[in-house]
Parts: sequence; structure tokens; C-alpha cells
Amino acid sequence: MMRDDLFSEIERLEREIKALSENFTKVKTLAVALAEENVSLEIERDNYKKLLKESSNEKDESFKRNTLKSLYDEGFHVCSVKFGEHRHGESCLFCLEFLDRRG
Repeated sequence: MMRDDLFSEIERLEREIKALSENFTKVKTLAVALAEENVSLEIERDNYKKLLKESSNEKDESFKRNTLKSLYDEGFHVCSVKFGEHRHGESCLFCLEFLDRRG
């Protein structure tokens, strides 16, 4: 009788080992899928960061251009020659060239 118990115990352990192996394979497959998704999400996040930074830089440049144009329209020099001085209603080629180069 002891021999039958031993063999049935071995068979039971064999079934448990097989079930554990199957579960391990499933967990391993899931871990690989999660790692791949993580890499994909990191790349996507980095792309969004770059896009946000570019957008922010464009907004900053646009704001600067608009501010300088507004100052010029209000009658002040924005060129390096007479920056901040009042234009007294006269056009300034230096200012116009500077504004033209900025966009």
C-alpha cells in the first residue's frame, strides 16, 4: 500500500509542477507584454514632451514678436541703435529690418 501512496503522491506533484509551469509561462508572457508597452509609452511620452517644448518655444517667439511689433506701433524704437527711444511718428529702417527678420 505504501508504494501506491508514493506513486499517487508523485503523480500529484507532477500535476502541480505542470500547473505551476503553465502559470509561470503565462506570467512571463504578461511581463514581456507589459515591458514592451512600457517602452512604447516612454517613447510616446518623450515625443509629447518634445512637441510641448516646441509649441512652448513657438508661443514664446510669437509673444516676443508681437510685443516688439506693438512697441514699434506705439511709436518706440525696437532696433539696437535706438531701442526704447520715441520715434516721433517717423519710420525707422533699422526697426523695420529688425521686425522683418524676426518674422
